[in-house]
Amino acid sequence: MSSVSETRSERPKRLSKADRRRQLLEVAKHLLETIGADELTLAVLAERAGVSKPIAYDHFESRSGLLIALLDDTSQYYASDAEAKIARAPQTVRAIAEIVATAYVQCSLDAGPALIVLAAAVEANSEAREAGRAVQSDHVASFQRAFEGVLDDKVGQRAPLYKALVAAANSICDDRHKNKISTEQAAHALTHLLVTSLSPFAKNA
Repeated sequence: MSSVSETRSERPKRLSKADRRRQLLEVAKHLLETIGADELTLAVLAERAGVSKPIAYDHFESRSGLLIALLDDTSQYYASDAEAKIARAPQTVRAIAEIVATAYVQCSLDAGPALIVLAAAVEANSEAREAGRAVQSDHVASFQRAFEGVLDDKVGQRAPLYKALVAAANSICDDRHKNKISTEQAAHALTHLLVTSLSPFAKNA
C-alpha cells in the first residue's frame, strides 16, 4: 500500500507562470494548425491545455491578447548567432544576403505552419492588427540594420524597398510552409531577391 508521502510525490508539479505561458502558447499554435483561428478562443485553449479558464484569461486577458502573444512569440527574427554571423561575414551584399535569407526562412520554419493562419487572423482582428504591423516594421528595421554596413549612406530613403522585400520574404516563406518549394529553394530565392534589389546601392558599386 502506498504511503501518503509516496502519493504526494507522484502528483504532477505545478508549472511556473513562465512555463505555463509557454505551454499555453504551444497548445494555441497546435490549435491554429488543426482547427484554425476562427475556433481559437481562450475557453477552447483552456480546455485543450487542461487548465481552468481563469488561468488562460490571467495570461492573455482576451482573444486579441492571445493573438498578439502568439505574434510576438513567432516573430523573433534575428537570433544572437545570426547577428554574430553578420558581424563576422565579409562585408558584401551577397554575404549578408545569404545570412539574412537563411535566418529569415529558418525563423519562419521554427514558427511552424501556424504562422500563415496567425497572420490572417491578426490582420482580421482590429485590436491585434496594429501589433502585426509593428512586427512588420521591426522586420523592415532588421533588414536595414543587416545591410547598413555594405550600402551607401542613403539607407533612410529606401524604407519602401525594404518593406517590399519583407513582404516578398513572407511570401516565399508561405510557399515553403505550403511545400511548394524546399527550404533550400526558399533561402536561395530570398538571397537572389536581396542581392538583385540591393546590389545597385552597394558602397563599392
